[in-house]
Amino acid sequence: MIGSFGWRGLRDGRQGGTTRPYLKLIQRAGEAEGVSFETITPDLTYRACKGASSFLMTDAELGLNPSSASALALSKSAASDALRAAVVPCVEHLFVPHPGYRFGGGSAEAHLRAEAAFARFGCDAVVKPDDGAQGRHVYRVRRPDELREALDAVFALERHAAISPYREAELEYRIVVLDGEARVWVGKRRSGSWKHNLAEGARSVEVPAADRKRLSPLAVRAAAALDMAFCSVDILDTALHGPLVIELNHKVMLGDHYRQRPETEAELSALYRDAIALRFERL
Repeated sequence: MIGSFGWRGLRDGRQGGTTRPYLKLIQRAGEAEGVSFETITPDLTYRACKGASSFLMTDAELGLNPSSASALALSKSAASDALRAAVVPCVEHLFVPHPGYRFGGGSAEAHLRAEAAFARFGCDAVVKPDDGAQGRHVYRVRRPDELREALDAVFALERHAAISPYREAELEYRIVVLDGEARVWVGKRRSGSWKHNLAEGARSVEVPAADRKRLSPLAVRAAAALDMAFCSVDILDTALHGPLVIELNHKVMLGDHYRQRPETEAELSALYRDAIALRFERL
């Protein structure tokens, strides 16, 4: 039963609206199907309403994934373990606990764990926060002193670290999977950096049909391995190791892609129309 503080009490609240172009696209996609959006926190939290049904969305998160799957995707190392258990080709990420973690062994053990992985990865590795996003605080390390500095930088943020082998790839792909089907493909070509982050200068490029066909099964397998209904899968297309999943994102963020390539609006709108419809079906 919906109580007095349920969503019906919000009918007199502010109508949906946002200054963020990507959220505007999502809301327009829903409105085309008779969905209205009521503002909870401007530019962040909304209640999507259709008939007698509604759900909360925060940022671009629609709530289609189980909470356990979303939590798993937030950990680079845990997601890597799940992918490897499902025999999905991926870039291994090893968990390096913060020295203050009560289930860890302190600073010395954390550094020894990272040093052993660094040697196993051929002394060319990437260190990042285990829960990192958007390429922030990500370091490529090729010497022991660089490894120590990178770990200390991540630990200074009071976060756990993850270490992975560096895998050379000119292109990284982001493939959006909805309900077991690949729906949107984004190519990310690096520019002036070894990273492929669109927010840090990489360019969004068209993905040819042949590459879509080649990479889509891997993205779908990765999403299934983490029990995710709506997610984006990042894939490095390496020359030496073939395509490898590098991470999954439980929140589908394509704002930088949309900013660089506004002509993709129809494709993105269709994606969100179907995603919002699926969310209402599952209420």
